[in-house]
Amino acid sequence: MYRSIFLTLLVLLVRCSSSDTPLCPDKTCDDYATQAEAQEAFDNDPSCLGELDNDSDGIACEHLAGGNPPTTNCPTTSSCGCSGKKKDSCSGPCCKWTTGSGCGCK
Repeated sequence: MYRSIFLTLLVLLVRCSSSDTPLCPDKTCDDYATQAEAQEAFDNDPSCLGELDNDSDGIACEHLAGGNPPTTNCPTTSSCGCSGKKKDSCSGPCCKWTTGSGCGCK
C-alpha cells in the first residue's frame, strides 16, 4: 500500500517538474499596443521582461511612444545624481550612459 502511494507521488512529482512552462513570459514590444502598457509590464517584472528595454535606460518599447518620449520627471541639470557613476551603476529612467561623456541625465 505504501509502495503504491510512494510511486503515485513520484510520478506526479516527475510530471510537475518536467513542465514545459517557462518561468518568464516570452514577450516583445509587439505584444503591447502602447508604450505605457509595455512600461507597466516592464516595471512590474523587469528581470523577466528585459527585452522590452534593449538600451537598458529604464524605458520600455520607446518606439511605441510615437516620437514623443514618455515623461520621466528627470532633472535637466548635471545635479541629477547620475554624473560620475560607472557604467554598471548608471541605471534608472533618468540616467543614461553616453560613450565619452559617462553617466548623466537624459
